[in-house]
Amino acid sequence: MAYGYGLLFAFLASVCWGIAPLLNKRALREMELLKTNAFRALGILTILVPLLFFAGAETTEDLLSLSVNSYLILALIAIMNNVVGDVFYFVAIRDIGVSLAAPITSSYPLAVAVTSWLWFNEALTFSVLVGTFSVVTGLALLNVRAAKTRDAGSSRHLRGVVLAILAALCWATGLTLNKYLTLNGVGATTMTFWRGIFFSLMAIACLPLASRGERETRSVSAAGALAAGGAGIAGLVAGGWLYVASLSIIPMNVATPIASSSPLISAVFACAFMGESLRPIQWLGIMFVVAGAVAVGA
Repeated sequence: MAYGYGLLFAFLASVCWGIAPLLNKRALREMELLKTNAFRALGILTILVPLLFFAGAETTEDLLSLSVNSYLILALIAIMNNVVGDVFYFVAIRDIGVSLAAPITSSYPLAVAVTSWLWFNEALTFSVLVGTFSVVTGLALLNVRAAKTRDAGSSRHLRGVVLAILAALCWATGLTLNKYLTLNGVGATTMTFWRGIFFSLMAIACLPLASRGERETRSVSAAGALAAGGAGIAGLVAGGWLYVASLSIIPMNVATPIASSSPLISAVFACAFMGESLRPIQWLGIMFVVAGAVAVGA
């Protein structure tokens, strides 16, 4: 029974990570990047702040007993993953759509494998090499432009692809730093909490820059604000927690393939509900990228 809950948690994590890009795109229809980040932050804070006040004494002690170096690294992770990386991702979503941007950015396990090899002296196993080939093949297939993207111009498509790859590299850097903290005894819940807090503080602090950069102040609808806040909760809080919870019940090589299916979920939802379209060869590319990410992360 417990094993079944582990499978369910991993699947729900993939659903949360698959839905978050769609909510982000909905918010970006009426908000600039910095404003979207601010509303994402508000959504995250509605979950994390009560956690600090209502958590048990042991959990609170874990959250507040880190070294200064650990706090600095967690702030850097928030910058790389949720500020710089996500901004690249948002622009990629605008340029090439969720159905292409999500699979391309999901190639980050490949970069994590390379950095782990260079930094932690981890072996490049056969599964990593197979995954590398699969990801590269998938990216090549995804680069076959869809009709809507081609009409918008090849330069915009190329920019979207490049920014999606840069987002994946930023996320990989953050995950490598996560691994460093894990090896130094920092728990996953603690990392998720402080990553969310640091990101939220930075996103809200940058909000005046968004207002100053707009020629005219545009009102934000309740639907747009809820979409951005929901994206923060689904992607950073719920998805992260569910994945970590699944790892406490089932092996990583079982949880990772299930959770890594999120780009496929994003693509299906984007085509079904947001009017995006993909060619059969691009669906094949998505399958190659997802399979490669699973092989590298297993």
